Amino acid sequence: MYRVLLPVDENESRARAQATAVRDLPGAATDVSVDVLHVREETGGTDAEWAAGGFAEEYADEMARVTDDDSLPASVEAAVDALEEGDLEWRVRTATRDPADAILEAAAASDSDAIVVGVEGRSPVGKALFGSVAQSVILEGDRPVTVVSDE
Repeated sequence: MYRVLLPVDENESRARAQATAVRDLPGAATDVSVDVLHVREETGGTDAEWAAGGFAEEYADEMARVTDDDSLPASVEAAVDALEEGDLEWRVRTATRDPADAILEAAAASDSDAIVVGVEGRSPVGKALFGSVAQSVILEGDRPVTVVSDE
């Protein structure tokens, strides 16, 4: 079975385009399994009240929200829907840390054969200079990376 890591951000059309690219691979329905990964960036710093020894209820609510898998963005559902249209085997995973590091770690942990990243549609020059996450995955990864635009 060919295993693909599909890291998605919050952009629904980009996630759908990534999943469609995987779904359209030859033999995908029988020979491809997909790990849909949504990475939340680590929050930078602590709440001032928390740092001063107090406790902000808003801080606790936000921490519960960002660690709750039920609060996944609609882009994850868009990717899964596109995969299901092709009868692909899939599972959803989450991580909270630097996105590029999380993607590379997930690819290694699941022994992915390839990574399919999404990028914003850009100008001709911008297309050559991918977003920082995609660029890091391409340059630091040890497996094939396919880049898909939502345009």
